[in-house]
Amino acid sequence: MLRSTMRLPHLLAPFLFVLLFLSSCKKDSDVTAPDALFGKSWYNTRQQDVSGAYVYQPEGSFEPIGWGIDGFRFEKDGRFMQYTQGPADELLTITGTWTTEDDSTFRIQPDDSRYSAFSILIYSVQANSLKARRTP
Repeated sequence: MLRSTMRLPHLLAPFLFVLLFLSSCKKDSDVTAPDALFGKSWYNTRQQDVSGAYVYQPEGSFEPIGWGIDGFRFEKDGRFMQYTQGPADELLTITGTWTTEDDSTFRIQPDDSRYSAFSILIYSVQANSLKARRTP
């Protein structure tokens, strides 16, 4: 009897390992990005920190003026809008979709095939400040 009870932990160990492994897998729909990221138009303030991330602030607290408009907007439903300078210095909005590579890296696929896909790495998000860097 003693021998069979000592085998039980050894038999359960592989089962528990598989169970823990499967429960740790995440899908794109399980993204835990902060709610503050979504539903706001974020504009580049042209302030850069030592990591290479730029500081973005939401529309209303920072208004881009002049040349070099650079901003974006994430929606929870997967839509994305990029704000940039148009050919006649007007605001140009490029629409697309986003997917996640992890909780902080978002892959952007523009709807218009003239524009290349890219990623945005989000370092931090607060109600009135966001630090991010665009990557190829």
